[in-house]
Amino acid sequence: MARDTRNNQDARMDARAGEGVRGRAERPRRRRATEFEHSGMGERLIAGVPARIMAPRLVFIVCLAALCSFGLLMVYSASSVEALQETGSSTYFLVRQLINMAIGLAFILIICIAPAFSLESYRYIWTKPFWVIIMGLLVLVKAIGAGSGGAVRWIDLGFTTIQPSEFAKPVAIIIAARLAVDYFIDREIDSQKFIKGLVLGIGLPLALVFVQPDMGSTLIIAAAVFFMLVLSGLPGRYIVYIIGAFAVAGTAALVAQPYRIARFMVMLDPWQDAYGDGYQATLAIMAFASGGLFGRGIGGSTMKYNYLPEAHNDYILAIIGEELGLVGTVIFFAVFIALLVSAFRIGTRCPNRFGRLIAYGSSLMLGIQFFVNVMGILGVTPMTGKPIPFISYGGSSVLTSMIMAGLILRVSIESNQTTIHDVRRQSLSVVDRDRGGRASSSGFSVLTGGGSARGESSRGRSSQSGSPRQGGSTRGARSSSASSRGPAGYGRTGISGGYDRVNLNGDPSDRLRSRDSGPRVNRYDGSGRRDNHGGRGGYSNSTRRGRYDR
Repeated sequence: MARDTRNNQDARMDARAGEGVRGRAERPRRRRATEFEHSGMGERLIAGVPARIMAPRLVFIVCLAALCSFGLLMVYSASSVEALQETGSSTYFLVRQLINMAIGLAFILIICIAPAFSLESYRYIWTKPFWVIIMGLLVLVKAIGAGSGGAVRWIDLGFTTIQPSEFAKPVAIIIAARLAVDYFIDREIDSQKFIKGLVLGIGLPLALVFVQPDMGSTLIIAAAVFFMLVLSGLPGRYIVYIIGAFAVAGTAALVAQPYRIARFMVMLDPWQDAYGDGYQATLAIMAFASGGLFGRGIGGSTMKYNYLPEAHNDYILAIIGEELGLVGTVIFFAVFIALLVSAFRIGTRCPNRFGRLIAYGSSLMLGIQFFVNVMGILGVTPMTGKPIPFISYGGSSVLTSMIMAGLILRVSIESNQTTIHDVRRQSLSVVDRDRGGRASSSGFSVLTGGGSARGESSRGRSSQSGSPRQGGSTRGARSSSASSRGPAGYGRTGISGGYDRVNLNGDPSDRLRSRDSGPRVNRYDGSGRRDNHGGRGGYSNSTRRGRYDR
């Protein structure tokens, strides 16, 4: 009676387990991932994208939108007085900056959406055309370029001007990323081709930028490319050689022009010539000092009333410090640094090495230009006249910054592609009892009950349902179908092909292996004869134990 009651309880447990398995098997199958959609299996998702990819992308987009909006506000605040005096409209520079940002936003959308601008196309299709275009523009600058402040850097198109040295920045990133991947990672080129590519692809455009002269852009591009090579695995001895070469070349360039020496002396002591070479530097210091802790408020600057030259361009940080004070300036720095950190995280999450270097190079280019401007205005380094990305007024600078932001977002989008591991995980299937044990898709299968177990080897002896086991009890028989069970009551394939549950409720002695079922051990009896005994506890009749009988 007790045995029958226990069999009934076991049968009810099997029925509930079978219902649970069928319920799991009847769940809708996971939708296949598309080209730009990660499967997200086992990951926390944000809008259908894994959080490890989507989180830095959202931070980057929010910081980018905040910086662009803040830039428009500060350009209007810093330029309204000068614009009203020169053009009769206080919103003249604001409208032009807004148009530049709208065009830059269109560039971002094209880079992120257009299939023709994928990462693979940048590497294999667009590298040489971009290089040819930039080289043509840089040569055109030397031929018909427009000058300002002693430098010839712009091409006058009539309705606007463009600065080719700014557009050389994203092109240098793409070329350097391709060379680094081909040499350090894929090993597709040797050292000779790598050096030749650096000289022609990076060195030649930099030489044309340097002779404009534009030493600031030259330093920014060269530093960004150098750090990209370091992140790619540049050997330490070459790092030392390149740093030494940069130091020698920088010193030679510094002493070659008197105005560069004057800027260096202004960095050391701007008050030595407060009304001459140090005029802008001293006014910037006074603007920060008058701003105090919380600033004069938006629009409350006094330095923009024809005191500080280039207030809406190179020296816009001084207006930010005066109107927002130390607290507002620190918050602005924090947002920009968050933008750079999120860009680096986007590169880290990218499985494509080329895309990773694109994100690293773009964020390095933006970060180096930002700190060059900030350090120059604060008097830590000589002022180079480079604008702050997304903040300072300037069409070419804004467009270039937006293009690099688009490259970073494109890397994030393509980081969400389906990998080979996702495909293998999706090939896993669950064999349902109602489907006759056949998987609905190719790949591995998990047998959950009742299905055919062809190809599975049974562990124990086959017996029909209801027959008593040798040395065991009959309470392991839990279904009316024929099954195969060993002495331990484990699930076995039976005559009908069924696969039963594992039974751990039997006699513990049934689950122990007998002495005769153990591994064969060779023993020696002292006379040189080999005596084979099996089982874990097998003993030899010999009184002399072999060296392996332990």
